[in-house]
Amino acid sequence: MPENIRAIICDDHAIFRQGIKQVLAANPELEVVGEAGDGLEAVALVKKLAPEVVIMDITMPEISGIEATREIVALRPEIRVIILSVHSRKTFISEALKAGARGYVLKDSAGEKLLDAVEAVIKGECYLDSPVAGHIVDEFLAVPEAAPEGEQVERLSDRERQVLRLIVEGNTNKQIADKLFLSPKTVDNHRSRIMSKLGRHDLIGLVKYAIASGLVDPDSWSR
Repeated sequence: MPENIRAIICDDHAIFRQGIKQVLAANPELEVVGEAGDGLEAVALVKKLAPEVVIMDITMPEISGIEATREIVALRPEIRVIILSVHSRKTFISEALKAGARGYVLKDSAGEKLLDAVEAVIKGECYLDSPVAGHIVDEFLAVPEAAPEGEQVERLSDRERQVLRLIVEGNTNKQIADKLFLSPKTVDNHRSRIMSKLGRHDLIGLVKYAIASGLVDPDSWSR
């Protein structure tokens, strides 16, 4: 992770914001530079402070976290927004990702997964909490994508197919590197080639491709 990552926490409960600050304090390269208690304040702070990461709740006064995310991404596309919410319904997840969020973590697992999510989005990856990934799979199964042509599947090498399976299961580059005994940089190169070959440049697109092509079993996700 690059040095001096600046973050803003956006949640309407001060006590919860304090708890998130304690979680983020475990990484000395992260600095919380601002806190917002509503959606409009979140957008204003982003304009003023230009952080690298925004931790965003969904249900907030003034405007929702989803609308605030949409405005932030339109204003500064380089900022990585991570939704941290109690909401696990598919509609919330889908709208948050459409608004431009790069990560989605459930509040009940924030202590365990939030730092991983920050690390992933800073590297340009997406991060979905395991139950959230399961909902994305459910949404795909409800409206499946046509199976890719055989020649398209064959564009990927055996190693790229292996990396793709691990990506759509929610692993970060570092976790994939550890499992395959590769360097994170090598995994990042594989990820870039996979996206280029398949013409899919976000996690949802990769999940849909992997299921449609039979590279992963949708029943393997925890729901």
